[in-house]
Amino acid sequence: MYLPILTYHRLLAADPDHAADPKRIAVSQAQFRSHLGWLARLGYHSVSLADYPQQIRTRQRPAPKTFALTFDDGYEEVLTLALPVLKEFGYTATVFAVPGQMGGSNAWDDAKARLLSADQYRRLDKAGVTIGGHTSSHVHLPQVEASTARREIADSKKRLEEVLGHPVSIFAYPYGESTPDVEALVREAGFEAAFATDRAPRDHSENLFRIRRAVVFPGNTAWNILWKAQGWYPAYQDFKRRRGEGGTR
Repeated sequence: MYLPILTYHRLLAADPDHAADPKRIAVSQAQFRSHLGWLARLGYHSVSLADYPQQIRTRQRPAPKTFALTFDDGYEEVLTLALPVLKEFGYTATVFAVPGQMGGSNAWDDAKARLLSADQYRRLDKAGVTIGGHTSSHVHLPQVEASTARREIADSKKRLEEVLGHPVSIFAYPYGESTPDVEALVREAGFEAAFATDRAPRDHSENLFRIRRAVVFPGNTAWNILWKAQGWYPAYQDFKRRRGEGGTR
């Protein structure tokens, strides 16, 4: 079972340069519009991830030409730049939030960028955007003590539920990485599922706490996005990686 899940981080008003995007995680709003425009013209529909864990458990396979969009970290640009484009095409998305930094900036990165505030998260929630946890302060979970990981995971859920006033059921790992012990902590915190990036099983039903996603990078064209929205893309990606050709871009 597999639903293509496209993962974005930052959006910029103009084409990103190295100074603005040293980690190469940003695309321009124009690129984002081009990506979604192609998918819309070809008849693709986006779905929320809120119900996906239950669909996996009950083996409800995604309909043809469906995909999901996610934004990691909760940058303010999701509201100011992404949401208007999502509305333009009738698409929805999920934001994985770092609530310990709400209204501040991304303390974990050199290129500082504004993060969504509590009020902005409520606005996105009312607009139909799903909000998930991403730890409280964007720690690399496999590299911290179990007590720290447990607190970071549980606090992200608690804080977001206080802000939104309803349960938060899904989680994504910062840096896309987990371990079986970390996955157990996410389950213990009460999340229904958790999302990794491309080093995860191709079959989403294999592990609800390490669901695979495809990361979008600067320079990805509409054709690249169309490839990443195909059910065969994970197999192609793994084949390229086995041959030492990368395969993640």
